[in-house]
Amino acid sequence: MKHILVEGELARWVKELMFVAISVDRHCMYCAAAHVACCRMLEVNPDWVAAAEQNNLDLISDRKLRAMIGFALKCARSPQTLSPADYSEMRSFGLKELEIVEIIGMAAFAVYANILADATAMQSDEMFEQL
Repeated sequence: MKHILVEGELARWVKELMFVAISVDRHCMYCAAAHVACCRMLEVNPDWVAAAEQNNLDLISDRKLRAMIGFALKCARSPQTLSPADYSEMRSFGLKELEIVEIIGMAAFAVYANILADATAMQSDEMFEQL
């Protein structure tokens, strides 16, 4: 977790937003709640957090951020459908190969965490609501 979510080239708050978007898309309410709380703790733009929570990336005004989260969602949903155009779009925003691979790793980690949380029936914690 530390190497994927906390460390790396991409800002932690960006990866937290990806985690929220993927968790909402996969209906993992535990992970969604936990990572919304992390976004709040990191003081992520509340409009962007709401957009991820509502599964409506069109509400994110930053085109690069919106594209990065969209790429992460596509990785989480159906990685086999990623096309050269998807990678070109990421590069058009100035992302390096290492950053693109980091997004892929983040998507894989979020899916893994969603499976663990759902398979063990983890319940949202009151602490999340307090944050």
